[in-house]
Amino acid sequence: MMRLGGLLTFAFAVLTFVAPTFAAQDVIHHTATVKIDPQRAHLEIEDTISLLEGGDVTFTLSPAFHVDDIIVNGQSVPVHRDDDELSFSLTGSGPFEVRLNYQGRGAPLLAPEGGFVEATWLAQPTGALATWTIEGQTPPNQKFIVPGRLLSETHTAEAYTAQFENLVPSTLPVLITGPFEIAQKMLGDIRLRTYFHAELASLADGYLEDTARYITHYVEKIGPYPYPGFSIVSGPAPVGWGLPGMTYMGRRVLALPFIRDTSLPHEILHNWWGNAVEVDYATGNWAEGLTTYQADHAIAELRKPGGGQEKRLEWLRNYAALPPERDHPLSAFRSKTHDASQVVGYGKTAFVFHMLKIQLGADTFDKAIRRFAHDNVWKTAGWPDIQAAFEAESGQDLAAFFKTWVSRPGAPAVTLTNATADGNTVHFTLNQTQDGPSFALTLPINLETQRGPERHDVTLNTPTQSYTLAAHAPVKALRVDPESDVFRRLSPSETPPIVRDVTLNPATDLMAFGSPEMRDAAYALGRQLLQSPAHMSPSATTSIIVGAQPAVRQYLASNGLPPAPDPIKDRGDARAWTARTADGRTILVIEAEDVASLNGLARVLPHYKRRSYVVMENAQTIDKGTWSVDTSAPPTPGRLTVRFD
Repeated sequence: MMRLGGLLTFAFAVLTFVAPTFAAQDVIHHTATVKIDPQRAHLEIEDTISLLEGGDVTFTLSPAFHVDDIIVNGQSVPVHRDDDELSFSLTGSGPFEVRLNYQGRGAPLLAPEGGFVEATWLAQPTGALATWTIEGQTPPNQKFIVPGRLLSETHTAEAYTAQFENLVPSTLPVLITGPFEIAQKMLGDIRLRTYFHAELASLADGYLEDTARYITHYVEKIGPYPYPGFSIVSGPAPVGWGLPGMTYMGRRVLALPFIRDTSLPHEILHNWWGNAVEVDYATGNWAEGLTTYQADHAIAELRKPGGGQEKRLEWLRNYAALPPERDHPLSAFRSKTHDASQVVGYGKTAFVFHMLKIQLGADTFDKAIRRFAHDNVWKTAGWPDIQAAFEAESGQDLAAFFKTWVSRPGAPAVTLTNATADGNTVHFTLNQTQDGPSFALTLPINLETQRGPERHDVTLNTPTQSYTLAAHAPVKALRVDPESDVFRRLSPSETPPIVRDVTLNPATDLMAFGSPEMRDAAYALGRQLLQSPAHMSPSATTSIIVGAQPAVRQYLASNGLPPAPDPIKDRGDARAWTARTADGRTILVIEAEDVASLNGLARVLPHYKRRSYVVMENAQTIDKGTWSVDTSAPPTPGRLTVRFD
């Protein structure tokens, strides 16, 4: 497993974050006991809260729960029920102690094999935030957890009981249960836990060790960890869910060997970005992109030399596949509702943070991140708050940068022309095309000389600009943006065809071959890939070609389309690959030996949209990858590399 270096000497920071001050009735404290019977999917709840003012009160509670009674200052009061609303009146002067007794089914999400009940299982005055002390009891073969500090825990032959407390004003908690085995590790005062199904118990120590390393690393980068602990909880469904102080993942997902290097650090980091520092969605969701940059990109850099560049190229390839009409500014991103929104909200946002780091330097970048966290913990923050933190630490006016990259959609397409070398001197022209005014770009230029590489930076803020650079030795080659440090729209000569080229195109259609069952499976796969019903087309310009192998290959040959690539054509029992046609279109070809093989491919292909090909055998992925780009080919429009020797 990947290890983060320099962590053993870490001294834990004291949690000095201070919760904000709220008006008296903005925050309600719940003192609740809940008896949980997963076998019956049943909860029985007694909850006591205090209200300061009288009058008409409206609570929100899931209609799955029946209210037995509501007692105010020792007296039962009449209640009006309308779907998920409870209404009653408080007469006289406060404060009022309100005790609610209710019960109901947590089905269909609560079951013996594990599950959860969403936040409306706890009755709450409409519009208020909550703090809580919740004690839960389950049968002895079950456990339960809600977000918060673990106060007590007992496990007897009759029952399991635990009590959790959260004093930070929050939305209502999710309640999670399951037949868990618990493992624990203390990291200073931070309690790290796994709540795993039995078959995952052997993985607990590794998860706890990596969790400790990641939290330690992020504390150094960002500041104090904002919660009393972090728990990793396994669930029956293949989900990934970040919650304050915990993550809830499918048990099959947790068993995958790469999750500790990918999803785990990402979910831990969300405890800072999105949980402790909440997102002001009105100005755009910055948290997914910042988390992607500090987790996914940072892990890629640590995993192997050049890993960071590979990750940035992946983001640029995804963006190159995005049709301009589906683009939008970062300020308009709210959440991942479709692949198109993920390309912008995750990949482009992460890339913008990378460009900030390049422009300001790693030290200033880290200081700005720590300032942003310190100034906005337990608050709602937006892009203007990020800009303020970076300007304060750098001493620079970054208004133009944030306006360009956050408020404006799109990206420049940069081309290299008229490149010549005369001994130590090189001449070239850079061009940028885009919708609207030119972007202000700083582009790194690598000159390969007879004495080794030289780095130069040039600015490009007009449609066309010519340059002359002097090197210290004869120049053999020139490359623009050699490490992929600038966000731009790649040209077809710079990027291979990938599955997203097809799935993001609103004009994509599908043709299926084979038996009725094979065609039905093909249509279902098309819907999964496109996240909408697939348009069926018998034309020669079809984008997705699916079906039984002989018919698919005959169709390719008879229509002059690229054949199955040699590296994969005879492998596995199901294959998917992309290719570019003579007229520049990208096609996706999917072939299988039978319906079962196609269905096996359908389960994984939506997760490999950034790839060029996938090969399956017996429902297992045996190969996947991205076609290489021929950088030795003669220069073509869009290619940013040229050799002179």
